[in-house]
Amino acid sequence: MAKIFKRKYLISVAACIFVLVLTASVKSADMPEVPWAVGEDLTFSIRWGFITAGYANMAVTEEIILDERPVYRIVTQARSAAFFDPFYKVRDIVESYIDKEKLHTVRYKKQLREGSYEKDTTIIYDHKNKMAYENGHKFEITEGVQDVLSALYYMRHKKLEVGKVYEFDVGTGKKLWPLKITVKRKEKIKVPAGKFKTYLVIPELREEGIFKAKGKLKVWLTADDKKIPVLMKSKIPVGSISAVLIDKKLSK
Repeated sequence: MAKIFKRKYLISVAACIFVLVLTASVKSADMPEVPWAVGEDLTFSIRWGFITAGYANMAVTEEIILDERPVYRIVTQARSAAFFDPFYKVRDIVESYIDKEKLHTVRYKKQLREGSYEKDTTIIYDHKNKMAYENGHKFEITEGVQDVLSALYYMRHKKLEVGKVYEFDVGTGKKLWPLKITVKRKEKIKVPAGKFKTYLVIPELREEGIFKAKGKLKVWLTADDKKIPVLMKSKIPVGSISAVLIDKKLSK
């Protein structure tokens, strides 16, 4: 059983699945309307077949000032189920800081604790000089760059259309590479959190995080203004592993 917690599987769906508080004076008419706000908290069960291997949640925790810019702080946490902790304990935290006006990433942090494996990563995106700095390494970035977590929220901001392909750059893993997301079709699905009309989207990405392309990943987003991820599924050599929405707390 412990094998299902191998790092390359759990991270593919869970990854997935501050210091100053913003005041009202920070808000601007130039800032885009987005389908999320502070207080949104989504909880998923991580399943391998019929087995609940762990849990994950994605939350918009606060709006803060970072590098003199207003940003959203997005936090995901993944943990193994209590039954599996003695065999392979997982406690992962991934954070993304998204510019409120431009909706690009400005900082990305990852803390992985999986059995005896540990990895900490911090990436700072210098948009003025088009450079990113990751654990002492630097690489060039493009305008509007995303990280692997902010990419999901960026897609939620888009007007989705069946058959359309969306492309933008992602900068993590000490390099920049393109992300391509295809909207395949509309589907009605049922998960523990309820029944939903959704868009099925297929991301193609080669990096640890919410989106990963080793084994095709499928993501179902609600076909409404919120575009909430309700199901994420990735094929693996011994079946598939899924992040299934079991509870949601939406901002007002």
